[in-house]
Amino acid sequence: MAIISLINRKGGVGKSTISINLAAGLATHESRKHGSKPVLLIDMDDQLSATITAMGGGFDDKFQPVITAERDYASALGQGFGASDSLVVDSLIPRNRTEKVKIFRTNKARMEGLESTLKQREDAPFQLTYFLEPIKHEYSYIIIDNPPSAGMLPMNSLVASTHVLIPIEPDGLSLIGLADILRMIENVKKTTNPDLNVLGIIPSRFRMVRRQARDVIGDMERMYGHLLLPYIKDLAEISAATTAGYDVFSFCSEKSQAYRCLSNLVDAVLGKLGQV
Repeated sequence: MAIISLINRKGGVGKSTISINLAAGLATHESRKHGSKPVLLIDMDDQLSATITAMGGGFDDKFQPVITAERDYASALGQGFGASDSLVVDSLIPRNRTEKVKIFRTNKARMEGLESTLKQREDAPFQLTYFLEPIKHEYSYIIIDNPPSAGMLPMNSLVASTHVLIPIEPDGLSLIGLADILRMIENVKKTTNPDLNVLGIIPSRFRMVRRQARDVIGDMERMYGHLLLPYIKDLAEISAATTAGYDVFSFCSEKSQAYRCLSNLVDAVLGKLGQV
């Protein structure tokens, strides 16, 4: 069992898109095993983009009951309760499989106040760890999508996780931001979670035609080559799948660039985890 957080303090780098498709790809992989366990996707971002996409996207109303629940994830976590199966529902992804990624019933309004609520609790960084303890072994993988910040919500995710993935858009400032993220992770390892490991860095929204992007990728290879995972191209098909509320594996043909990009990433993550 692995708990994998996707972290970047910058928004718009593809965290939610990668979280959704990684969860769908891992669920598909697990469904081929006898007696496999499901995959859980946790949305720590109050925009709830991952939850909305996993429930059919913004053009469908299936997501509304899941983000306006009365008995919800944000309240349970904020009040110090443990997770329970009553908070968990099937998402719609992977669309082409009967074994669906699980998500929590949540509440957008309460998610917006969750950071300040957690800060008021004793052992504030450990609240997600305590919350997941009753159910975490029911899942093969837990994927956590995080807001673009270095606040209490990502801190809770890092303390609760076994591994970290860092999606990063290769632009002029990304290497500075990457160094800051790695320092934050190292600090968590030293102070609260010594078992936390960086699983990899994912260059995302990559365009080969941009010389700056190629140069930054070159710098990343020199500095962090052992951590680099397959990059995710900035492809219209990936955006279209997300907008439609689909995972790429159900939306695109197996021969498409989008399918191959995300499939290569899933395979690489499984390889890093020793599962292939």
